[in-house]
Amino acid sequence: MRSKVKIFLILSGIILLAYVAYVFFSDSDNFSRAYQDRHQILISKVPDSIKFAGEKVHFKTIDAYRHFYRELKLNTKNNSSTRLLMKDASIWLPQMEAIIKRYNLPTDIKYIAMAESGFQNATSHRSAVGFWQFKEGTAREMGLRVDEEVDERLDPILSTHAACKYFKRNYKVLKSWTLVAAAYNRGLNGLLKDMKRQKAKSYYDMTFSLETERYLYRVISLKDLYEHPSKYRLKWYRHRRVYYNYVTVSSTIVDLSSFALQHKISIEKLKELNPWLRSNALTVPENRNYKVAISQK
Repeated sequence: MRSKVKIFLILSGIILLAYVAYVFFSDSDNFSRAYQDRHQILISKVPDSIKFAGEKVHFKTIDAYRHFYRELKLNTKNNSSTRLLMKDASIWLPQMEAIIKRYNLPTDIKYIAMAESGFQNATSHRSAVGFWQFKEGTAREMGLRVDEEVDERLDPILSTHAACKYFKRNYKVLKSWTLVAAAYNRGLNGLLKDMKRQKAKSYYDMTFSLETERYLYRVISLKDLYEHPSKYRLKWYRHRRVYYNYVTVSSTIVDLSSFALQHKISIEKLKELNPWLRSNALTVPENRNYKVAISQK
């Protein structure tokens, strides 16, 4: 009798361990219906310890919490798209953070790119382009080349440098990173006018359009999801960045098709690796050079 009980306990233990291992290592995109609204259970109260760039995020109104909750709800219900976003984030955020640190800026500003584009080189309805969604005038103002041949807004690394310059300039004026984040959506001049008209100095004491009002809470919700995925029962795996072999170009290339053939790739592949190349030529100004990717390592 004792031996049967012992065998039963051993088998039960094996089955339990197998189930735990299956749940832990499973990477299925399919979630049970019970988990689809898990944010309602997991987000049971207003967060009291969330910070953005070292500044405490306040939830002074019901609407403030609703904006934060709305963004979390969208991302925890759309698990497939959220996992793709987190995959891209794990590739690009470390690279952005390294650049941001060189400018002595708070690394939380990297989540603004996540909110702006989801790390897609897209063009918005307002003609903003790239990971950081720069408009043409602002991009040029921050030192990016934008013309018929080259659009450096489509270079994630160069555009991150430009974004850092933009943030640094705006912080000197606004003295608050929450206001800097709001200005990235509203525009610096528009935000300064709002502050003057409303006689306010804090983001949390101001009234904005719905888009700008939600903006900061979208950024911090993405930060919380990325930094604490287990808190929302999200599972995703980090991916390493892709490395490229580059050729340094210091003189004008009249025909990029010929250049591509010299490096044993097609012009289509060349432009896939270098989305900032817009035409079949690359004019190189004096005292300037370009790093052109020709293959993946």
